[in-house]
Amino acid sequence: MKKALLCLDENLASSIALRYADCIPDLIETDIYLIHVEEPDKRQQAGTGWVRRTMEKGIKELGREAVQRLLRTEKVKFRFKGAPNIVVGDREREILFELKVGEYDLYIEGNVSTPNPAEFFDLVTSKLYSKAPCPILMVKNLAVNNRVALLCGDGVDHDLLVGSFLHLTDNRDVEVDMVFYKFQEKNEISFLDRKEGGSDLEAVEKALLEGGKQIKGCHVVSGTPEVVGDYLKDFAFVASTLPTRKSPRMEVMANTPVSLLLCH
Repeated sequence: MKKALLCLDENLASSIALRYADCIPDLIETDIYLIHVEEPDKRQQAGTGWVRRTMEKGIKELGREAVQRLLRTEKVKFRFKGAPNIVVGDREREILFELKVGEYDLYIEGNVSTPNPAEFFDLVTSKLYSKAPCPILMVKNLAVNNRVALLCGDGVDHDLLVGSFLHLTDNRDVEVDMVFYKFQEKNEISFLDRKEGGSDLEAVEKALLEGGKQIKGCHVVSGTPEVVGDYLKDFAFVASTLPTRKSPRMEVMANTPVSLLLCH
């Protein structure tokens, strides 16, 4: 059984992530724990001693009420493990601390921001994403089925990608499509010969088959990031390695409306 941490806030992104998490057990056998971080403003941080402790207690209670409202509104069927962990402090620091001490296999959070590559790059290179000790599931929408895609291509550590994917889905019957992306500046998608994927694509296929996965499709695609991002929209999630630099693959991940499993 894997162990996942889901971060909740009282907003649309968390609402979508919470409903998506209700279906995650079909893809990944996991226990899901909840965390909510309340970031105090400068005025609330100014006190000391019992004044500060009283202030933090009040802030925690507000956070607990916010999470309970969200849980009541969404009425998810899945049973989460334990009570929500309500923390006061810096969001990135507190989540990273919990991920490390809790030895989680997966971190989950919602993201419904616009497909702006610059904003996406800032997010995936943030301290939380770059320092997380486990893969990150960025939930963008509620498309959930048993079919997922592995996004391969330049800049991808294919061994890391396949290893992380197999670890998380080891005993789940998910259908896998391999998608090898090659950038081309044209506003329509093209499907190239499989050999264009080279030895990397062959190695990914071999590793997936040895891991017991059923490969439903193998595609070498080209086009703009916007076109290819739209092509990926019907999968439950698209898995790839965490981008560390700006690239066409990074822009595909920014533009696609599908949820992302970011491995690193």
